[in-house]
Amino acid sequence: MATRSKWFTVHRWLGIGLGVWFALVGLSGAILVFENPIDAWLNPHLLTSPARGAHLSAQVIVERAEALFPLGLVEKIRFPISDGEVYRLTVRAKPRRVGAERIEAMFDPVSGAYLGARSLEALGVAPPDLMRSLYEFHRNVLLGNAGSNIVGIAGLLLLTSAVTGFVLAAPRTRAALKRIVWINPRASATRIAFDVHRSTGIVFAITLLLATVTGATLVYVNYVRDLVSVFSKVAPFPTVPWQSQDAHEPLQLDRVIADVKGRFPEHELLEVHGSPRQMAGHLYYLKRLGDVHRLGDTIAWINPLTGEMMIERSPRTRTAGEGFMHWLFPLHSGTAFGTVGQVAMSATGVVPLLLVFTGLWVWLRKRRGERISRERRLIRDSARLRPARTQGRSMRR
Repeated sequence: MATRSKWFTVHRWLGIGLGVWFALVGLSGAILVFENPIDAWLNPHLLTSPARGAHLSAQVIVERAEALFPLGLVEKIRFPISDGEVYRLTVRAKPRRVGAERIEAMFDPVSGAYLGARSLEALGVAPPDLMRSLYEFHRNVLLGNAGSNIVGIAGLLLLTSAVTGFVLAAPRTRAALKRIVWINPRASATRIAFDVHRSTGIVFAITLLLATVTGATLVYVNYVRDLVSVFSKVAPFPTVPWQSQDAHEPLQLDRVIADVKGRFPEHELLEVHGSPRQMAGHLYYLKRLGDVHRLGDTIAWINPLTGEMMIERSPRTRTAGEGFMHWLFPLHSGTAFGTVGQVAMSATGVVPLLLVFTGLWVWLRKRRGERISRERRLIRDSARLRPARTQGRSMRR
């Protein structure tokens, strides 16, 4: 009984002390599971296009971006995959300046028309900035690297709260096992809140544990990578040694893309990271049916000077350690299990709010009941003492 009381104390004070934070981070995660469709809904003028037809090549779009931003450097290209999607280019507007702002420029894939841009540095509640602000809050509570540590520690505390809750909810009798997920609608409001709290925690036990463990792991991903490397090699990202452009001019982007697609005919090219003017390996993210990661399970590093594929990371080449690291984000976001997994993880993000509300309700009602019991006990004790005092006065007379 004493051990159970200690578990309850830890669970209660973690909920009281960090409950609001748990709820806010959970809600932001629930929204971020469906970040892309929500972002497109909030910004249809930037992220959607009614045009239908053959898409212009990436090279044409990059050239148009360079014409609009003559001092800019294209760092990333996101390709339109479905009808209505647009080209999205990450551009460092003035790369020669320290701290130059990064923007995301959007282009119609059919006409090549410039649709507009938004800052990738700004935070706020305006539609163009909202999803990025939610992501930064979820990742580091808008406090940069220091915030990431706070999120990591708080995530471990959330894991502790979840574990203590499961221990407390564990049935101790066969009758309790039958009622482990049960809500009596005819009970008092406090009892219903308690049943909802317990039943919700049990139903979402696995996804809550999965979300908290993978979330904390992603915060400290570099330490986890080093630890995993002890058991199974996790290779670092390759780079191309620096070479002057006099030696080799980068190949045309369209030619490199055609070569990559030829190597991976069953895959869809989703993103390219790097610039035709950079002397470093370009990352090509490719996805095919059944892949678990939102950007696909295949990454190809291509030398922009020669078109040579330096390295391939895919299910057929990854070590066990690299596979483990690759699965962390799909498990955290639910994409590892398709749409059903995403819905489940989004629902899991709402669970902390429900647990905090019902937990606080039960705790406050219990405190109120204890206070009333103390007051009634004092009244009864006072009533017992009053006749004794009256009798004492009578005897003295």
